[in-house]
Amino acid sequence: MMSKTPGTLTLMSSGEMSARLSAAHRAVMARLREPLRAIFLDTPAGFQENADELGKKAVEYFNHNLQQELSVVSFKARRFASPEQLQAVADQIGASNYIFAGPGSPTYAVRNWIDSPIHTAFHATLSEGRHLVLASSAAIAASRHVVPVYELYKAGHDPYWVDGLDLLGPFGLELAIAPHWNNSEGGTAFDTRYCFIGKRRLKEMESLLPESAAILGIDENTACVLDLAARTGEVYGSGRVVVRRGGQEKAFSAGKTFGWEEFGR
Repeated sequence: MMSKTPGTLTLMSSGEMSARLSAAHRAVMARLREPLRAIFLDTPAGFQENADELGKKAVEYFNHNLQQELSVVSFKARRFASPEQLQAVADQIGASNYIFAGPGSPTYAVRNWIDSPIHTAFHATLSEGRHLVLASSAAIAASRHVVPVYELYKAGHDPYWVDGLDLLGPFGLELAIAPHWNNSEGGTAFDTRYCFIGKRRLKEMESLLPESAAILGIDENTACVLDLAARTGEVYGSGRVVVRRGGQEKAFSAGKTFGWEEFGR
């Protein structure tokens, strides 16, 4: 029987397959009261030619760093899938207690998951006491309001938000999740902080959010484990987790725990 106590949603920025964030993975696994049944879902990178390599890397990371087995569930594109295939992926999620997904494109992940049996299975994972670990693009896709990173950063679209999976809505949070909060890829040439969009676009994007929403920023090589039963977040890694609302920020460093009240609702 599945527990009726909600599980955890872990949000990682970069470094989800590094020794630096192994402690976050282990902390979530330590909550299990049954044998680990872990899967890696490759959808966010399904459009990339190296999508299969990401799955292999995840398996190797689990074996080498965590001494655990991981199975890859490949679901690269919804447009090629039959209803039966969609349901089969959802069933594999339902049979797992540790679901891991990571880099790619957040809007691609949303298009392929939203309003599908997979989307329903994610919600069930959390409500039934199991554990969802989402990094980078997959973490963004979990938002109510999704940053279209590639479209803004690479294609030059005007700022806008995309409706996301809203996995935290049932638990009282309306979030825009922004990993890579302290990214410095642009160096001194251009600003790539705040999930690659920079401060100028962040302010414009923020003005488009409803007052009910908050931004959850996560520095690189950092994870935030959201305990949905306790309504707390715990920070792991080398950076900070930032709650930003109305232009005001509260930051929490590694080892700190904060409550839902920090989101201002």
